[in-house]
Amino acid sequence: MSSISSEAKVGIFVLIGLIILAYMSFQAGQKGLGLRKGYLVNVTFDNVSGLERDASVQIAGVDMGRVEKIALINGRALVTLRISPNVKLEKDVKAAIKTHGVLGDKYIELVPGTSGVAHIPEGGEITQVERQADLDKLLNQIGLIADDIKQVTGSLSTVLGGKEGQGSIKDILENTRRLTHNLNMVVKSNEETLRVVLENIKQLTENLNNVVVKNDEKMAQTIENLKGASREMEKTFASLSEITDSIKKGEGTVGQLVKDKDMAVKLTQTIDSLKDVADKINQGKGSIGKLINDEETVNNLNEGLAGINRYVSKAEQYRTFLNYRGEYLFDRSEAKNYLDIKIQPNQDKFYLIGLVSDPKGKLKTRDTTVGGVTTRTEEWDRDGLLFNAQIGKRYKDVIIRGGLLESTGGVGLDYMAFNDKLKFSFEAFDFSTDNKTHLKASAEYQLFKHLYLTAGWDDFIGKKGSKSPFAGIAIRFEDDDLKYLLTTTPIPK
Repeated sequence: MSSISSEAKVGIFVLIGLIILAYMSFQAGQKGLGLRKGYLVNVTFDNVSGLERDASVQIAGVDMGRVEKIALINGRALVTLRISPNVKLEKDVKAAIKTHGVLGDKYIELVPGTSGVAHIPEGGEITQVERQADLDKLLNQIGLIADDIKQVTGSLSTVLGGKEGQGSIKDILENTRRLTHNLNMVVKSNEETLRVVLENIKQLTENLNNVVVKNDEKMAQTIENLKGASREMEKTFASLSEITDSIKKGEGTVGQLVKDKDMAVKLTQTIDSLKDVADKINQGKGSIGKLINDEETVNNLNEGLAGINRYVSKAEQYRTFLNYRGEYLFDRSEAKNYLDIKIQPNQDKFYLIGLVSDPKGKLKTRDTTVGGVTTRTEEWDRDGLLFNAQIGKRYKDVIIRGGLLESTGGVGLDYMAFNDKLKFSFEAFDFSTDNKTHLKASAEYQLFKHLYLTAGWDDFIGKKGSKSPFAGIAIRFEDDDLKYLLTTTPIPK
């Protein structure tokens, strides 16, 4: 087998290099095609000097896109970025133009936004942009500063150069040496005095600090009060300024008095009229003059006011109550009803009138004479109504009352407890010799504002069929209409 010639070896080497080049180009094309599958977003910069198309777009140093297009819109650079499809940009992402090294290529750096925020859609825009430093402007500023420094050094060289400048510098140094020496001597000779002064200053600062700490809240409050007062003064001055402007313009009553002469004349006439009225009043003319100067008129007015006051006082003192009470008698299986009007002229006295509907009716007595013999018979009128007419007096928690109880004479005793919410009552009436005295004991409790519960024992020492335990309800409320009706009667002098 013959050996391969040098020409063949060169050809094989070139062929292998072309294959490797083609493979690398294909890989680069595949990468570019991958980027073409991404989505586009826009970002606007004031200056994109040095940034080229296909420049890298990086996030945290990782290549995640390319610069697709750069255009000029309204004097600003609109840069279109193609971002890899697997990268989502938040709404608050920030874009900045960076440089690889000092003189390297420029690229766009994206700083991720807040996690969980909505993402920028395709064709959207990055709104937060970090301003790029203009290197040319920076170098220009550095050049200007260098020129200024050069002028300053030149001036110093002119001033300090030569024998005169050296002599001036020598004098300055000598004066500085003497000054420091003198200061050192002063400090040494007054060392104790300076120490005392410094100690006093230290104590003073400590005392001031303690005062400030102890009165911190007061000082803050004082400052706040001063701020509030200054604000109020500003408002006051503004109001005064508005008032003076209005007066100058002739607005308002004072402005018209200042600007309008007719208004001033009318005011003078009004004052003259008031003066005439005051003179007539002083002379006792007219109703007001008589009221002020005539004692009889004043006395009559006082009597009238006193009568009105008595009427109002009487109306306020009077209190009237309407009361209905229903009792169910368990042993008799019957209901007994009461309807009362309570008139209370003051706190410790009252009058009570009412009707009682008793199922057994009203007892009537009939005398029959036959052959000279008189026979008395008793019968109950079930349709008859019984009457209550009582007067009562209260002594603290005890109430004593008397009068007609169920159309017969009787007395009653009430005890009030728990701020008048609970009442214990005992009544005795019908003291006839033919029957036992009618005794009744009961208790009443206020359940709601106008509703009461009552229970007790009626005629508990009476005949069988007459006595019975009972329970019931009562409705009681105050009636102002009836009160004012009763107080319309003439008041005797």
